[in-house]
Amino acid sequence: MNKFLFTFIAFSLLSFVIARDVAPSVSLRYDNLSTGIQPSQAIGLKLNIDDNKYTGFDTDGFDHRIFVGWSFGKIGLGVDNLNTPEYTVGATYPVLENLYVDLDYVINEAEDHLRLSLTVEF
Repeated sequence: MNKFLFTFIAFSLLSFVIARDVAPSVSLRYDNLSTGIQPSQAIGLKLNIDDNKYTGFDTDGFDHRIFVGWSFGKIGLGVDNLNTPEYTVGATYPVLENLYVDLDYVINEAEDHLRLSLTVEF
């Protein structure tokens, strides 16, 4: 009986969290705006913690990042395709209901650059 009750409570909480707070996203990124426009695609997940706080991760297959954001900005920690550390500081601006523009300042060992992303959340 206890095993059934534990399983029921665990699945109930998991379905409540997934149904309400997790949003998959697809992004079109423009990396290193100072050297030219080189678009790439990225996928990720965003978990809403509060009304104006969130966390998540995203990747384009080469760059992997986890991030934490508030209503006014976002910071991230990740690695690039050479496995060197990469830090991001930026902001997210809503354009439409599920369309956002992200502007990040990317800091790594090789060079610092700006990254512009168009993100759609589902």
